[in-house]
Amino acid sequence: MIPRDPVAAATHADPYPYYARLRRESPVGYDSGLGLWVAATADAVQAALAHPALRVRPAAEPVPKALVGTPVGEVFARLVRMNDGEFHARHRPDVQRAAARFTLADVAGAAEEAVRDLAPRVNANAFLSAVPVQSIARLLGVPPASLDRTVACVEAFVQGIGANASGQMIALANDAVAELVAQGEAQGLDPVRSANRIALMQQSLDATAGLIGNTVLSLRRRPEVLAPGARPEEWRAVVSEVARWDPPVQNTRRFAATDLVLAGETITQGQGVLVLLASANRDPGLNNDPDAFDAHRAVRRGLGFGAGAHACPGESIAVEIAAAALRTLVASAGLGLFAEHTGYRPLPNARIPTFSAVS
Repeated sequence: MIPRDPVAAATHADPYPYYARLRRESPVGYDSGLGLWVAATADAVQAALAHPALRVRPAAEPVPKALVGTPVGEVFARLVRMNDGEFHARHRPDVQRAAARFTLADVAGAAEEAVRDLAPRVNANAFLSAVPVQSIARLLGVPPASLDRTVACVEAFVQGIGANASGQMIALANDAVAELVAQGEAQGLDPVRSANRIALMQQSLDATAGLIGNTVLSLRRRPEVLAPGARPEEWRAVVSEVARWDPPVQNTRRFAATDLVLAGETITQGQGVLVLLASANRDPGLNNDPDAFDAHRAVRRGLGFGAGAHACPGESIAVEIAAAALRTLVASAGLGLFAEHTGYRPLPNARIPTFSAVS
């Protein structure tokens, strides 16, 4: 079975032969079913991510229509990652500084504490989502008594900004952002910094949940890559290779602000481009022997966390949370928390494994 389209590929059991076919046959091609151009090769993906006329939101809809005039819509409008131009250039340095102020030791310590708190009391699927959000919340100074509620609020926010969010989901997200904004205001943050404080937690949820889960699957397939008592840097190397080999964020989107040419194809104003980050990571033009899982590869290049002006500033944080969380879990209880792999969450761009309940 092959994926029905490049969006469905994100949750397919093995989308990589399909991605390879797209790279061979259609480096940039139009998918009429999706109504999107699709960039599949490393060169096309990098060109799309760098093109100044390809924006993160449609010009006519900077905020999703369903969110306009709502509290969650106001927060969405202030997210640096969802803006281009002057707003992005002015506020991105603040986001970068916010992410850079945490040392790897800080991040590892927060992840270790999150695992010790969560592993005894939540199932595997909840663990994947809660560990990264709680880790970031700890780094942001959220008190222990408020951690569970903060995680719940971030999850409500993520669901409320989804493309298919119901009215009830948006209402819950409105309540959630009120609490999360209040946390930022209590720390003296202005509305933009407060919104992007939420984004630090929000972005960690799906990306790092997928990174932890996909690392679990990789370790099951090849347990020999980590010896008992492996050092932190060895864990980091394995997680970094997972991020390249089976990235948690499989695709992202860009929208043409003007007519443009991408890899020889003319894209007209208003059209969207599905940028296949995961396909680019397996392109031989980006990595040697790209289909081999090699935690010791001398040169590793990955686009799963983006590139250019919108490259995620939290890549090293995500890798450290996943590495420290799994190192802590394995040292105390092994991977028994994760039972049978049952598939992936039904998301259009994130690859997050699901697991059955432990019997």
